[in-house]
Amino acid sequence: MITKLPPGPSQTARDWHHSMCFGCGIDNVKGLHAEFPFDEASGEVLFHHTPDRFQEGAPGYAHGGVLAALLDEAQGTLCYHVGHLVMTQQLHIKYHKATALDQPFAVRCWLTAVRKRRIYTRATIHSAAGELLASSSAGWYVLPERMAQKLFADRYSAEDSERNRLILDANRKRAQKIRRRLRENSLSSQT
Repeated sequence: MITKLPPGPSQTARDWHHSMCFGCGIDNVKGLHAEFPFDEASGEVLFHHTPDRFQEGAPGYAHGGVLAALLDEAQGTLCYHVGHLVMTQQLHIKYHKATALDQPFAVRCWLTAVRKRRIYTRATIHSAAGELLASSSAGWYVLPERMAQKLFADRYSAEDSERNRLILDANRKRAQKIRRRLRENSLSSQT
């Protein structure tokens, strides 16, 4: 069940996603419990995360699969924050340096291209000291509304589906304003 908030642009993944989601779900005891907040100034997902002991791979370090899941969810949530319901088409990750457990790191995700049925994103994980720990690029298949309804018909009530549609519409409008503002800022800085 989705949290009942008035429809408007999403600020975190929890504004629209279910409570058992591995990435953001607060009721998933084995999940990442990340919020994936949207930064309206930059049009990006920006946040800090600290991997817990149960996310261990090599002794003392985060499991690469956990980092992959975090990057996948963060980039997918970015697509939603700008008005698109997506499924991962491809995810590429380069691990630059081992990521220590119990040490906070920064995640940053941004759009690189939006096509008719595809969206492309990039993301990075940096240590608190600014070292690049991992980088990622992803391709996303944009789900048409009728396909999403078919895929999730047994998961969401009609009320939840309508609420999600309203949030997506609000997210699209917000993204248009952000793109316009960023374009204007780019043009004014060139003169």
